[in-house]
Amino acid sequence: MSRDAPNIIDQAIAWHLRQADMAATEWEAFVAWLEVPVHAEAYDRVTLLDRQIAEVRFPDPAPLPVAANDDAPRHRRWWPLAGGGAIAAALVLGLTMPSVFAPAAADHVYATRDGERRDVRLADGTQVALNGGSLLRVSGDDPRRVALDSGEALFHVVHDAAHPFELRAGNQVVRDLGTTFNVVHSGARIAVAVAEGSVLFQPDGAQLRLGAGQAVTMAADHRLVRSTLPTAVIGGWRTGDLSFDGTPVGEVAASLRRALGIDLRIIGDLSKRPFTGMIHVTGAADRDVPHLADLIGATWRRNGEGWVLAQRDAATP
Repeated sequence: MSRDAPNIIDQAIAWHLRQADMAATEWEAFVAWLEVPVHAEAYDRVTLLDRQIAEVRFPDPAPLPVAANDDAPRHRRWWPLAGGGAIAAALVLGLTMPSVFAPAAADHVYATRDGERRDVRLADGTQVALNGGSLLRVSGDDPRRVALDSGEALFHVVHDAAHPFELRAGNQVVRDLGTTFNVVHSGARIAVAVAEGSVLFQPDGAQLRLGAGQAVTMAADHRLVRSTLPTAVIGGWRTGDLSFDGTPVGEVAASLRRALGIDLRIIGDLSKRPFTGMIHVTGAADRDVPHLADLIGATWRRNGEGWVLAQRDAATP
């Protein structure tokens, strides 16, 4: 083990603890950090140990003996682990004492930066196309158990009735019934669209079956909106064709960020305005951003290396 290993483990623990609250710029830094093989290996070990620690039940402490001259029994107080520091300590303990836990395969992590795409073939033959700004985790024990922590992916699943494919996005579950489907996980918003076959979407434990051409979006407040769309447009981001149906402009901008790898900011309430339509991304931000601004009735301006969109009556110089 190199002399830098403890420091890398500390970094992996820090990234793991921060994930739930990371901003977009932090996700970009995390993806860049993961691209170093030793970093990805360390992060896999941390996530594995965290999962194992959660599954272990530690025995209750035995009571201390009471001295004969004590007026009343005294019990040592055993404080439960709480907070990031305790979790980090537990992870470090697990990483330095691997024999305490039963061995298990680490998750495989696949990540892309904004503007980057990646195709992944899982051990069962399932094919996954990752859009930019995405993070996918595949169970090391079962390639048919995956999690899309953020971003967008198109799944072409090998059907196995005896062993259904399961995707987690946040706390929600999508079970494949033999299909091709697209998933977007952006903040608290989750969108599922089916191109072939069918899936069983289980929002908050419910059972919602979606067939080809059907889609559902779960908003931050867990409100569900169902829709239908041509199957040909599902996963259209692979060829630069983005399709939206009542999608908040903020999410439209997020799609453009994933496609172009640019800093695109929305000012004011424009991000909440719904947009329906199609956008063809050419790959040139100086064309695509003004085109989006025209479609949504907004103004645009350059801001250093980035771009800013605003409502026409709220434009800034």
